[in-house]
Amino acid sequence: MNIKYKLIIFFVCLLAASAVLAQDGGGDRWVTDSFEITMRKGKDNRQAIIRMLASGTKIELVEVDKEAGYSLVRTRGGTEGWVLNRYLRKSPPARVVMPDVEARLKASEDKRKQLAADLQKLERERNEFRGQLNNSEASGKGLEKELADLRRLSTNAIQLDADNKRLRQSLTDAEITIERLNSDNTRLASRASREWFIIGALVVLFGILVGLILPRIRWRKKSSWGDL
Repeated sequence: MNIKYKLIIFFVCLLAASAVLAQDGGGDRWVTDSFEITMRKGKDNRQAIIRMLASGTKIELVEVDKEAGYSLVRTRGGTEGWVLNRYLRKSPPARVVMPDVEARLKASEDKRKQLAADLQKLERERNEFRGQLNNSEASGKGLEKELADLRRLSTNAIQLDADNKRLRQSLTDAEITIERLNSDNTRLASRASREWFIIGALVVLFGILVGLILPRIRWRKKSSWGDL
């Protein structure tokens, strides 16, 4: 037990030792803690001693004789006798009070220690909760960032999908155009071949005609010259 509680016990005992002695009235009384006192049959120190009452003995006050300085008391066992008033007090003596005070102080100290331990536990739990809260806030911020990234990626994905659709449509249109151009080119090539074939045939036919006509023209000229 530390000095503070020893001082408290000392002051309690001091107050108990300095209490006013009972002079009248009924109720309980305690034998002073100075020493053992005698319980006698009468109100005189020459009366026979019935028993010795130890310090701290609780007795019932039956009657008070202020002039004689004695009081009639009764023990818990029912024994009655006279004791000097100055040895009686209204409050328990130190030896009675002290164990109870010490017990209460010890209980208070134990309770204080328990409260201190509970406080430390609560502080640890508070720190743990604070750490969990900080982690949760950090996780929340991370999730918010991930959500923002997902939204941005989703927006980009939608835009890319639209762009891809446009590109696919453009590619389809280009393929259709290329196919049409190829068809036109094939048609034009076939037409050109036919035209060249016709031109060649015409050239050949023209050559044949020229071959047939020229000899006759020359023969006629010769004949005309012969006639001259």
